[in-house]
Amino acid sequence: MRNPIRGAAALGMLVLAAGCGAEEGASAVGDAALPQPAAEAGAALAPRVLAVTAGDFFFRAPSTTPAGLTTIRLVNQGPDLHHVQLIRLDEGHTMRELLDAVSAGGQVPEWAREVGGPNTPAPGEQTETTLDLRPGDYAMVCVIPAPDGVPHFMKGMVVPLTVTPAADGVAAPEPAADVRMTLTDYAFEFDEIAAGKRVIRVENRAAQAHEVLLVQLAPGRTLEQLVSWLAKPSGPPPGRPIGGTTAMARGEVNYIAADLAPGEYALLCLVPDAGDGQPHIAHGMARQITVR
Repeated sequence: MRNPIRGAAALGMLVLAAGCGAEEGASAVGDAALPQPAAEAGAALAPRVLAVTAGDFFFRAPSTTPAGLTTIRLVNQGPDLHHVQLIRLDEGHTMRELLDAVSAGGQVPEWAREVGGPNTPAPGEQTETTLDLRPGDYAMVCVIPAPDGVPHFMKGMVVPLTVTPAADGVAAPEPAADVRMTLTDYAFEFDEIAAGKRVIRVENRAAQAHEVLLVQLAPGRTLEQLVSWLAKPSGPPPGRPIGGTTAMARGEVNYIAADLAPGEYALLCLVPDAGDGQPHIAHGMARQITVR
């Protein structure tokens, strides 16, 4: 198993070089138990919406939600970058055990499974990802490191989520996907993506966990420049994160909702490798695409 902190370090550099230094603030973990959002009007068979607000350094989110297809909508109200990493815990294990295992640089235990969630939007923006939540206990964490190098979950960005059995007996259909993306060791496999509002179905068929970090490249900048900048930041970042999925174990499926303007984009996986601990971009899991 892997240490989730190392994989987020390069993402944290996007904050540092952009001048988005975070200010230490009070955690709002105590505010997590908010009412469950209802389905949007006229969308009785649409996925449930679980609204999450992130800031420096807190989550505000419901503490429970029914099982089934769920759209997790993340709004980033902080100057730092934040994402939602959902980790399902096997029965008999707790969030406290998970934190104890990873806080000192340990590995994600075998009884904890990464199921994805919305990857980071730029500060002040939002992203959303849809996935099928099974009943059970989850931890909602942000593993991105702050400018001081401390991962956000150690500053309070970790809350429990209990997924209860659905009582209505009505299952929402899976979203209609415009693009089907497969994650392998180590590649993003899919056909081209057209501009506009798109739904991207992402399935991890690899042996290892992988993520999809979607970055809109600045005009004239390339994937190679972005990867070089992540390795040695200097000057403004050559792109801005606009979402994707956080780490997903083998067999997990997430749906990304994205509104893509024409231009150049990069897909990155920063999850550390199970073998050498290096981010998967070091193994070639990075791809530049042109959206027309």
